[in-house]
This record gives sequence, C-alpha cells and structure tokens, in this order.
Amino acid sequence: MLLDVVILAGGEGRRMGGRDKGLVPFQSQPMVAFAVQLVRPVADRVVISCNRHLPEYAALADQVVEDSLEGFQGPLAGILAGLRVSHSDQVLVLPCDTPLLEAALIERLLAAAAAFPESITVLSEGDKLHPLHAVIPRLLADDLERWLTGGQRAVQRWMRNHPMQLIDISDLADQLCNLNTFQELKSLEALKSER
Repeated sequence: MLLDVVILAGGEGRRMGGRDKGLVPFQSQPMVAFAVQLVRPVADRVVISCNRHLPEYAALADQVVEDSLEGFQGPLAGILAGLRVSHSDQVLVLPCDTPLLEAALIERLLAAAAAFPESITVLSEGDKLHPLHAVIPRLLADDLERWLTGGQRAVQRWMRNHPMQLIDISDLADQLCNLNTFQELKSLEALKSER
C-alpha cells in the first residue's frame, strides 16, 4: 500500500522562546529526525510541513510544504498542506515533538487504518485523543480547506465531523510524551538515555 507521511513542524514554538521546535536538538540530532527515521521503513514519501527553515527540513525529507494560509494557523493548516501534495489514499500524520515513538505503535495505527480506510484513525488514551497522531484519508482535503477558510481551527472538532475510529494505546502512552519546553526536553533526554 502506498503511504505518504506528513510530519508537522510548522508551529511557532512559543514555549521554547520562539525556537523552531523540530530543529531543536534532542540527543544530538534535530527532534524531527526521530519521526523521520521512525517512518522511513513504511513510508513511500516523507513530507515535512514547516513554515521556517525550509532548507534544513528539506535535507531530512522527500518534500517540504508550507501553510497556504498566512501566519501560524495551527496544525490543521499543516495537515492540509500535506494532504494537498500526497499521492497516497491515506496519509499518516505525526508531530515532530514525540521522539519516544516506536515502530510497534505506528504499526498498530496503520493496521487499524487499513481496516477502515474511509475513516480518520486516531490514537487515544481512553477518551483522550492524540489527534496529531492519525491516519487521514486524502479525500478529506477539500472539506478541511473549507473548514479552515471558514475560520475554524479546532482539530478534534473537525475530525469528529467525519467517520472516526480511536485506537486505544493506553498501554504505550508514555511514547506520546511531547516536548513543549526545554525543561521537558532535558527530562526526556535523561529518561531516554536510561532506556
């Protein structure tokens, strides 16, 4: 099955002093590199959705895309940019800031998505969604664009307008630890080095 992967790295990094989070070093390499390395075995193409430092991201990806909307419009704008260049019917979407993700979790997500290809497939811990860890049908791009041009930005609200299945990964939830501050980054680096 053809699979494009979109890694979201287009945020403002406000809680990291405006730093481009995907390029912040984690264990001596850019944080986004962990997601790229994780998906390479299953991806036909890796697309990084970013709004700054495009040459640096281009060195890690098959393609980079920018939001079509002005300003930092949130993750849905990055998802839309990725869907627009995708060649696969389903697109795996991941954020750039969860470097503890492992292949088994991705395999579980992709297997569930393959069983229901017309649904949005999202990781969850019970009722708590992790909507930026998802497989999204490419055919939803037009609907997503209408949502965004209508001024809407809420990721979960958009997803809930469509058939959706939740994949409960409570047993692997520690892998979804995301890094928003330098303190979180240092703590997670220490944890990962202990593993």
